[in-house]
Amino acid sequence: MRLPSGHQPYLFIFWNFFLAWLPVLFMVLLDLVYIMKKSLARTVFMFSSGALWLFFYPNSSYMVTDLLHVFARYSYDPEQRFWGAIPFWQHLLGLFLVALLGLLLGAMTLFSVQNLVRQSFGVFWSWLFAVCVLMLSSFGVYAGRFMRWNSWDLATIPANLTRELKHLFGDPGQLTHMWSFCWLFFFITFISYLGM
Repeated sequence: MRLPSGHQPYLFIFWNFFLAWLPVLFMVLLDLVYIMKKSLARTVFMFSSGALWLFFYPNSSYMVTDLLHVFARYSYDPEQRFWGAIPFWQHLLGLFLVALLGLLLGAMTLFSVQNLVRQSFGVFWSWLFAVCVLMLSSFGVYAGRFMRWNSWDLATIPANLTRELKHLFGDPGQLTHMWSFCWLFFFITFISYLGM
């Protein structure tokens, strides 16, 4: 997708799309480890694969927020009272399809991991697990979009994240913004998960 100037403004979507596939990789690892004979190694691999899956899981739905970039690049047409430029629609629908695929990838991996939880702990705990994952993921998307965190920052700069969290929870305005966004995003991802 190019702008009329020839500039390609959405190259970031390739990286974000790659990150959206990482939970699929860790889900496959979890599935393979789950069928191993019970041992300490299995437990370590389950925990490691599960943690990596959870850390990267928000990337699957993060691309929904990338739709904002299209609105920043095209002007609202006051005569039509809408965005009428065809390139706007091409870019919006292209990014929407990528975001939709990200949601599908996320739903697929959550379904698979939720199924493992169901097999081990039962239906109630599997749904509690799914709801908690979607809530944490909503915060992960918020942190990525507004605080500009990356999944790997948890391992590479944990002190900075701790400092930023203290600031977030100490600022009532930011906290309200965070809760509002997270609940909205949780609702969207929960409904889309139920629908898939």
